[in-house]
Order: sequence, then C-alpha cells, then structure tokens
Amino acid sequence: MLRKLRATLNALRPSKGPSLEDLLAQLSREDARTRWEAAEALAQHSSAARVTEALINALGDPHPFVRWQSGESLARCKNERTFVLLQAALSSRNSHRRSGAADVLGKLGDKRATSALCRALGSRSAEVRCSAAEALARLADPTTLPALRKALGDGDAQVRRAIANALGAIGRPEPVPALLTMLEDNSALVRTSAAKALGKVAGPEAANSLQHALKDADAGVRWHAVHALSTIADSATLPFLAPLLSDETEIFGVSIAEAAREAMQTIRRRQRNQERMHRLRLS
Repeated sequence: MLRKLRATLNALRPSKGPSLEDLLAQLSREDARTRWEAAEALAQHSSAARVTEALINALGDPHPFVRWQSGESLARCKNERTFVLLQAALSSRNSHRRSGAADVLGKLGDKRATSALCRALGSRSAEVRCSAAEALARLADPTTLPALRKALGDGDAQVRRAIANALGAIGRPEPVPALLTMLEDNSALVRTSAAKALGKVAGPEAANSLQHALKDADAGVRWHAVHALSTIADSATLPFLAPLLSDETEIFGVSIAEAAREAMQTIRRRQRNQERMHRLRLS
C-alpha cells in the first residue's frame, strides 16, 4: 500500500526535465526543433561558462530559429565573460555567428562594443554589416557617427536601411544632409528609414525634402514623411499635407489620411503656441 502511495505521489510531481548535459547534447542533434528548444531551455543556465560557449557556437547554426533563440538566451547573460566571448565571435569564420554576436552585443547595451561593431561595418558579409548597424542603433553612441557615415554608400539596401535607423537613434543633427540624400535612394526601405530618422534629428531645413517625399510611390515613405513633418514643419507645409487627406492606405493600422489629419492639427497647434509665446514676449 505504501509503495503504491509513493508511486502515485512521484507521478504527480512535475518532471525535472532534461539535465544540463542533455540540453548541451541536444544543441548538436539533427532535428532543428530539438536544437531550438535546447537553446531556449539553456537560457536559465547561460551564466555557466560551457553553456555560454555552446550558445555562441549555436549562433552559427544552419537554422535561423536556432540562431535567433541562441542569441535571445545569450542576451540574458550580462557578465564579462559573455561580453569577451561575443567580441571574439565577431572574428569567427562563420558569418552567421559573427552576425549573431553583433546582434547580442547590441542587446547587452555595453558601449565598449562600439569599436568592434564599427569594424564589423566593413565585413564582406552583408548580414554581418546589417547586424552591426542594428546593434549600433541600440547602443546610440555619438562616437560611432563617423563610421556610420562612412558606410552610407553600402551596396546592400538592408545595410543602408539599418544605418539610417542608427543615425536616427543617435539623435544628432550632423547626419541630416546624408539622410536627405537617402530620401532619394532607389530602395523604398532606405527612403522609409531616412524619413523616420529625419523626424528625430532634423529641423525645419528638412521640410522641403520631406514635402517631396509625400508624393513617394511607396506608402511607407509617405507615412513616415507625414510623421516627420508633424514634428519639424510649420504651417507652410499644410498645403502639401492636404492632398493626403484622401489617401486611405493603411500603415500599422493607421491610414495615411488619418496620419495627415493629425499632423496638420499638430502643426496648427504648435504654430498657435509659438504665436502666443511671441505675443507674450512683446507684451
């Protein structure tokens, strides 16, 4: 009777799951789903040295889900050893591993990684260059502006898009002329990111170029140009926004017409406030 009771209690206890050794072994299994689940489960052990090394190795996995999950698990481990190993992984022969290492370094938020990430902008792999630019956007360190501006002519549109995002994230006005040029890029992705960035860093001097972007064939460019103008423009922009009041194309669940309407209201409100402040100064 006692043995049956013990057996019943043991059956009700939650399973402890696979051991650490099992999880590490599963990272090398043929089945991608098993590797992915192992990488996820190893997050709670990521501070252990051999786990960190195994996850960094898995950043070079052939399957994108495994690489992504390995990076997510590593991003939870904010210790010096992980930081050093990730910087070393930027020199790996495996481009996926270099790209993943750059991505995790950005998520860790340690600005000591900026020099290595700036060097990665010169990688032969577009994947690595893109991840490095995205990581620099997260770090938003003004000291990286020269390296980012040097890479503006990258031949890959995804890299140029990431660089534009990084310039916007840093929030300094120096790259405004370069971002205005990017509004004429042949890639809609780049033009969209440039318009978005200009809304963060530009002043009224960018209004003319953004007004031109309101006629862009790509809806994303128009949408972000509207939002940028709502931040930097004055009432002279209102006639340029008015034609978009009939543009019902939706971006992120909001029509361009609605965005234009809100932008016009914002500009008018800002103009009234400025006029009020001017009268108060004169009185």
